[in-house]
Amino acid sequence: MELKDGVNRINGIVQVQIEGFFTERFINLCKINNIKIWDIKNLVNGIVRFNVSIKDFKKLKKISKKTKCKMSIISKKGLYFKLFKLRKRKLILFLASIFIAICIFSTTFIWSVNISGNTYISTEEINRVLKSSGLYVGKNKIGFKSKKIINNLRVEIPDIAWAGIEIDGTNVYVKIVEKTRLPSNAIFETSIGDIVSDKSGVIEKIIVENGTPILSVGDYVEEGRILIEGKVYSEFLDTKDVTAKGTIILKTNYEYKKEYEYVTQEKEYTGKVKYNIGIGINDKENYINYLDKSIKYDIIKSSSDIKFMKNKLSFILYKYNIYTTKEISRTKDEIMNIANIEAEDYLNNEILPKLRNGKEIKRDVIIENEDSNKILVKVAFEVEEEVGYFKERKTNE
Repeated sequence: MELKDGVNRINGIVQVQIEGFFTERFINLCKINNIKIWDIKNLVNGIVRFNVSIKDFKKLKKISKKTKCKMSIISKKGLYFKLFKLRKRKLILFLASIFIAICIFSTTFIWSVNISGNTYISTEEINRVLKSSGLYVGKNKIGFKSKKIINNLRVEIPDIAWAGIEIDGTNVYVKIVEKTRLPSNAIFETSIGDIVSDKSGVIEKIIVENGTPILSVGDYVEEGRILIEGKVYSEFLDTKDVTAKGTIILKTNYEYKKEYEYVTQEKEYTGKVKYNIGIGINDKENYINYLDKSIKYDIIKSSSDIKFMKNKLSFILYKYNIYTTKEISRTKDEIMNIANIEAEDYLNNEILPKLRNGKEIKRDVIIENEDSNKILVKVAFEVEEEVGYFKERKTNE
């Protein structure tokens, strides 16, 4: 309740009095229309007072006409009304505007870069590549392209299997997944075990350093199947348990599937931009959207956070990029071209970064379903990748 009261005080609270024969119907219509009212007091028969947020106050006029109740404002409370009263004191408003502008402007910069997930790759090395790629403390977030930085990371540091960048306010979180390294410490060298497949596919290459291969090149292997057994067999000596070692390359399959419509709506930006400010308390945003509901727009948000009475108070800048939509008709060839481009992006950003030494060797584009309105396209990828992990085995197995 304290949090809600704080939000309402910021937004503005109006105490309203209604008079008429149908005050109960007025209250019921408020509930039906999801208009939140509280502190309802029945003063005398036919006169009711209650509180409502400024956001919902305008909605009461229609209900007032429908129920023929006279509506009047008793009092106004909240930061919104205090600021409105100060509109003639230009110096105070000017200084307040400068302060808010500075707070909002500071939120467009990156003030913290946090790296996680790395164990054997040094944080200093990752920071060096990030800085050379354009991600560093003090960097402006406007025009920030995370994909470019992620690609640079993977190129500069080959031991990174996957990387992700997440922006939260003025903080940037870089998450790293390192390529699996088979341990070569003393414990592993004396452990007995097998190399087991972590994927399903056809064996393309198998190089055994220690142990006995179970399957051959060209065989199909299921996930979880032993590829190199940690045993050495001999006609003249007893079977010896060893540490299985080797490299296995499989042909594996992945796919990208998406439905495309022949006629679609495309955004056409007008170049017009609107701005608005809001305040958030503990990630709950509060702002007045003054734009016409018929206007279409994309919202870009930037915020600055401070601690206030054990709550997180955020000053938020909303940027509205206004656009119109137009109907676009596409041919089958155009759709196939778009599908190929999107599938290529999916392969390079979602599949290959998560593989060990993976590369594409074959691609098939298949139309799975087609009618007069839409087409379902599947792009099947055949990939070569290194597979297998060491699974320790008890010597008495």
